[in-house]
Amino acid sequence: MRIVLGVLLGLLLCDKSDGFFWFTRQTTPTRANRKESKLEENAIYNNDYQQRIAGTGRVLVTMMGYPQRCERKGQQHVCTLALSCWMAGGVSHTGCGTNPWVVTCCVITHLKQNKELYFQESKNTVQKRIEDECGLSADRILSKRIIGGDEARFAQFPWQAHLKILSYQCGGVLVSRKYVATAAHCIIRAKLKDITVYLGELDTQDTGKVIELAPAELHRVKRKIIHPEFEFRTTQPDRYDLALLQMVTPAGHSFHIAPICLPPPGLQLQGRQAVVAGWGKIQPSNSLSGTNVLRSAHVPILSKEKCYAWHTSKQIKVELFDDMLCAGHEDGKHDACLGDSGGPLIVLENGRWTLAGITSAGFGCGEYHQPGIYHSVAVTSSWMRRIISKEFA
Repeated sequence: MRIVLGVLLGLLLCDKSDGFFWFTRQTTPTRANRKESKLEENAIYNNDYQQRIAGTGRVLVTMMGYPQRCERKGQQHVCTLALSCWMAGGVSHTGCGTNPWVVTCCVITHLKQNKELYFQESKNTVQKRIEDECGLSADRILSKRIIGGDEARFAQFPWQAHLKILSYQCGGVLVSRKYVATAAHCIIRAKLKDITVYLGELDTQDTGKVIELAPAELHRVKRKIIHPEFEFRTTQPDRYDLALLQMVTPAGHSFHIAPICLPPPGLQLQGRQAVVAGWGKIQPSNSLSGTNVLRSAHVPILSKEKCYAWHTSKQIKVELFDDMLCAGHEDGKHDACLGDSGGPLIVLENGRWTLAGITSAGFGCGEYHQPGIYHSVAVTSSWMRRIISKEFA
């Protein structure tokens, strides 16, 4: 760390007459047009110098695992070190997943024409805007352990949604400023007036036992969209267990409320470590119906073969399809449970948290060789993108 900081300071504090080693210098104007071209040179030079400073911080930020870009008011900027941004004449903002005094979303207003730092949004760049603001947690370290899990920290899962449907609850996940994804089986029979969405929630009962730095948002639902291939099955996991809820008002722009990234179609997940979060039961017995404080657990994503084998060893016949995936530990100590349905299963992809699954089913919870079964979002992400894109049309 000291070496990296030393290199950074050496790069940033070098004399303006010396270019960084991966950049070329500007040429000197001829004597005949020196006065006119001197102004042009200064403008070009200052612009180049600011780019080099911001670019240096950007390289180090990428090495540290933070995203390269951020979005503010429909325009794109770089994530760079706060010191680099200040020396480039920029203004620091949140948006890069951590304290802006360390890693900042750097806005340099007079570099608007620089395509690397700034772009004007249009209808053709709606998806780019969504991707630039998604999957960033205010807390870079997620809890290792729901069943056998740990309590989440405030703003750790800014995409997490808490759904209240009359007398029961489900989980959900914010996928854009107007849409929340959840399990279809949670809301298929519910009337719109009976569904309430809470965003930015940590303690659903506001007991004061955990620190909540900002209030949750309450949203009503305008429309529910069930995946067209959803199939309810009584004794087996539901097919295409996915639905989108369109909220009446868009989610606010806040550090504790942000959408998750959607995966590219066909994203390979087998063998990866994932995180599941929710307000469901924290004990496999019937003694506790749920928790008021959000909890999370790390679970590995299993191959279909291993999932079949585990269930078979317990004399359980399970039917799995391409729209499903299994995740869980062999001993069952970390798992999703009743009340977690509809919540997100997420993986870290290129420095951003990405939606891998929607909690759907399981033969019991917290049991040996009985992993959780999730809807595989990589199969339906294109369907969700088509619906989400219509809100900007």
